[in-house]
Amino acid sequence: MSDEIAYYSNTAEELEKELSTDLKEGLSHKTATDRLKEYGPNKIEQKSTISPWKIFFRQFQNIIVLLLILASVLSFSIGDIIEGVAVVIVILLNALFGFITEYRAEKSVEALQKMITPTAKVHRGGELSQIEAINLVPGDIIILEEGDRISADGRLFEADNLAADEAMLTGESEPVNKHTRAITLDKKIGIADRKNMVFMGTAITRGNGKAVVTDTGQKTQMGHISTMLQETEDESTPLEERLQKMGHFLIILTFIVTAIIAITGIISGIPIIEMLKTAIALAIAAVPEGLPAVATITLAIGMKRMARKNALVKSLPAVETLGSTTVICTDKTGTLTENQMTVQEIFIPEREISITGTGYAPEGTFQEEGAEISLSQDDELSLFLKAGSLCSNAVITHDAEKGWGIIGDPTDGALVTAAKKAGLNKEEMEKSGYERLDEFPFDSETRFMAVMNNVANSYVAIFLKGAPDVVIDMCEKVSINGSETDLTQELKKKYLQKNSQLAQKGLRVLAIAYKKGVSREAEIDKEIEQDLVFLGFAGILDPPRPDVAQAIEEAQSAGIRTIMITGDQRDTAMAIARRIGMRGAQEEAITGAELDEFSIEELAERLRHNPIFARVSPKNKLDIIDALNKNNEITAMTGDGVNDAPALKKADIGISMGQRGTTVAKEASDMILLDDRFPTIVEAVRQGRVIFDNIQKFIHYLFSCNLSEIFLIFISILLGIPTPLIALQILWLNLVTDIFPALAMAWETPEAEIMTNPPRDPGKPIITNQQKIRIAFQGAVLTVGPLSVYLFTLNNGFSLLESRTVGFMTLALVQLFHVFNVRRQNGLGFDITVFQNHYLWGAIALTITLQLLAVYLPFMQEILQTTAISPGMWFIVLSGALGPILVIQLIAVIRKLIGKSYQD
Repeated sequence: MSDEIAYYSNTAEELEKELSTDLKEGLSHKTATDRLKEYGPNKIEQKSTISPWKIFFRQFQNIIVLLLILASVLSFSIGDIIEGVAVVIVILLNALFGFITEYRAEKSVEALQKMITPTAKVHRGGELSQIEAINLVPGDIIILEEGDRISADGRLFEADNLAADEAMLTGESEPVNKHTRAITLDKKIGIADRKNMVFMGTAITRGNGKAVVTDTGQKTQMGHISTMLQETEDESTPLEERLQKMGHFLIILTFIVTAIIAITGIISGIPIIEMLKTAIALAIAAVPEGLPAVATITLAIGMKRMARKNALVKSLPAVETLGSTTVICTDKTGTLTENQMTVQEIFIPEREISITGTGYAPEGTFQEEGAEISLSQDDELSLFLKAGSLCSNAVITHDAEKGWGIIGDPTDGALVTAAKKAGLNKEEMEKSGYERLDEFPFDSETRFMAVMNNVANSYVAIFLKGAPDVVIDMCEKVSINGSETDLTQELKKKYLQKNSQLAQKGLRVLAIAYKKGVSREAEIDKEIEQDLVFLGFAGILDPPRPDVAQAIEEAQSAGIRTIMITGDQRDTAMAIARRIGMRGAQEEAITGAELDEFSIEELAERLRHNPIFARVSPKNKLDIIDALNKNNEITAMTGDGVNDAPALKKADIGISMGQRGTTVAKEASDMILLDDRFPTIVEAVRQGRVIFDNIQKFIHYLFSCNLSEIFLIFISILLGIPTPLIALQILWLNLVTDIFPALAMAWETPEAEIMTNPPRDPGKPIITNQQKIRIAFQGAVLTVGPLSVYLFTLNNGFSLLESRTVGFMTLALVQLFHVFNVRRQNGLGFDITVFQNHYLWGAIALTITLQLLAVYLPFMQEILQTTAISPGMWFIVLSGALGPILVIQLIAVIRKLIGKSYQD
């Protein structure tokens, strides 16, 4: 629609006319389809954040390329044109390979970040439905609730205690209170003053309401400033930073070592130019400039794996941190439980009623003392069910394929379903005399919700639901057998005991109340302060997920504590904790009120033993994170509401719910659970550990192989014999053949003990001192085979060309086979899992093929100075290649036997 139209000055009637819509029914489906064609999709066009050219040129900004350029200049300067051209080709191939792998990794991350599709709740054709936000059009009626990220610009025509965070548009840090009145001024007003409007990209922080969409896509206020959204900064992960620091240290160490080798070689009589080229080649072999890129690739692969397991990780640092997690703070509802709410028991004063049926299917019966109840003659139960249903915002849906479901809060859905089982349809009631006049939205601080409705067009009433202790405290009277009487302290105590009995069964309990004879013009927030009548309790069953107990046990085996943080009652929380086998469930749960009295030090001490926190507020969550930080824990925190956002940001890993979480919570989190299941968190931790393990294996493989080359050259110089490898052969090994098996480590299957080891300390080095010794030792063992073969051929009538070729091929194969030593940190690399990494076998096949081309293809023979290997020579090559591998495997067997004997 036109930017010139001042929608904020229109009345509701003028809005309907101007936008050709119906504020009650919404657009028809046909009109919405036509308008989508007319106005286009509701999205802001953005340039890709990934620049191929930037990534390509970045491949030339490292020490390896500078060293290669120096090597090519040296070759051209002495007239060795073939070698000079070969080095230039290596430079281009190295850049091309780096570009392809990094670009694909970046694209994978970008694709994963787009997996969460924003949705919007709209009225279309008189029905409430949930659609992709990209399909919103001007004239659509959108439903706004606390925690929603607004998907288009709109004019409010209903607003109940509504406030929005518009900081990203106006810079105003405080939420803006909204209203529905027309703003009539002689001059145009700014965005900050349009308090009857909502804008794309802003968020609802309180209350709920309805708005008619006025502008979409580029015509929204956010669309006008969309260039601001395209400014992004590259983010280095802590792992990448540690790899870079390690790389810089190794660069210095490499230059010292290669300088010593070069000087030693020159003193030994090797020509200066040849020795300089060899030294440069060794420096290239030892410098691990590719490590940060490999870390990015490995982390990106891990993100894709996690996404397939329903854990959408939004940033690379989160993947790394997951592997170090020591504590998982999880909500109860929907994460540990099924989130399939069903009203199972109803307590009406002096009566106990059970309801059959499960889930959101409106099928079941009401029974009292074993006999089915006739609802048509039970006004007391009918009033209770009407009150619960009308004081809810959920809508029951039915799909031929998906079955029964809800749009809205699951607890609300349970109340609406219970009423439907009694033939009380919320939507039909609202259309036939039960019109909603006002609403007091649920808030995590007040812990109740209230609505004001017409009742069959005969009188006005307030219906209220909320936490039992809160609602009972608000009530002055109670309805018993259809008669209202004073709610004495004795009765309050009696009903709270009944609430505890229901909670101890693991039921979520809601109290329901009402107030009759309210004026239509009354203010709901004032009316609920007096004369409320207590109607009873709804005991809602939300059973634990069947796989939660096993996941918690697995987390405990991995040294990870699980802490339940819930807004539910103490008794309900403890009952669920016992059913799922939480360690420490025998300890008394701590409530939010009790937590408020603790100092951070006291809370930190309690957290060592108490794993259950009930009636917790958003502020309590922040205190719990502070206390866990004081205990030096790495914390993963779940959350789904707008008020959870600060805690999600403060935790080491913030985890939001993909199905029931608010948009604000999803944006504040590091990871989104697409299925809202606790086992998915544990699986994500497993994958985080696997990723770090695989990066360690990559480093182990690359460094031990590089060390074998350095040892081989250095020992040959000390022995006073011709160097076994020329510069181009070293470049070939490191930039062509070694890289593929090393990259295949990213797809390695998990170690058997991956979830029985304690969490990794993120402060420790990537490679421990013990691992450094192991790398150095294995590098020395790998050297023995190629060196022995080279010395044997050199001293038994073989030419220098043949001896170098045999040594070159032996070293290539021993390094290739060394991947089997590395792929298992504590055991044999030749086990059943070796067939599960298809990329490894592909890398082995490719490497062997390239190596055969290097010695049999005439063109490659001329460049790499190799010659064809005869069948008889292959026996020597394989002996030299397999010998060191068998030695390392034998040592692994002995270590394993000693370890097992020690454990026994």
